[in-house]
Amino acid sequence: MSTQEERNKILRKHHYRWQKIRGKWILLGPDGWRTTEEEAEQIIQRAGEPLAPQQWAQQMLEQHALILDTETTGLDPARDEIIDIALVELDGTVVLDTLVQCQGAVPAAVTKLYGISKEMLEGQPTFPEMWQQLSPHLTRPLVIYTAAYDIPMLAYGALRYHIRMARPVAHCLMAHYAEYQGGPDGSYQRLEVACQKLEIGIGAHRALSEAQAARQVLLHIAGSG
Repeated sequence: MSTQEERNKILRKHHYRWQKIRGKWILLGPDGWRTTEEEAEQIIQRAGEPLAPQQWAQQMLEQHALILDTETTGLDPARDEIIDIALVELDGTVVLDTLVQCQGAVPAAVTKLYGISKEMLEGQPTFPEMWQQLSPHLTRPLVIYTAAYDIPMLAYGALRYHIRMARPVAHCLMAHYAEYQGGPDGSYQRLEVACQKLEIGIGAHRALSEAQAARQVLLHIAGSG
């Protein structure tokens, strides 16, 4: 029987990640959706040889994936909230770009980082109003730089407002970029680091500029950048 350390190594190799939510460690799949070790092991055993990063990126282009990014009030999806969200097409067309009202406070550190204050959110769409704009597009594949961050934020946000969220077809660009740069054992890199490496301008620390930057990373991996 394998040890927990050995199992975690296998999970990590297939881009499963442990995240602490509400004081408990939760296993997230490569798409950022909550799962269990048993389910993960079954999926890994059934899975064939994964696509190379360039093949995967080209597949995303063929499937007309959308690029999603969010900014939030913190890192805990059970407590923190989305305050900025963007969705763009592969050609850069903006599908959604909006600030989002939040119930709680916006920490000073968040305002300093994103330039978003609580006052700026007054009169902006609420989460349910934003969801009405977003949900029609969730049937399409999503490419998210850090799916393990954005998908739980969306899922717990929906839960907070009693909105049912189906599991989207989401892909973690950071995981594929890690393999693109360093092979199967490549390390995860922040979007800013990836953009600097690929000489991609990222602009302001906001959802739209980061979605556009992630789009360019995807195109670069696909060989179209």
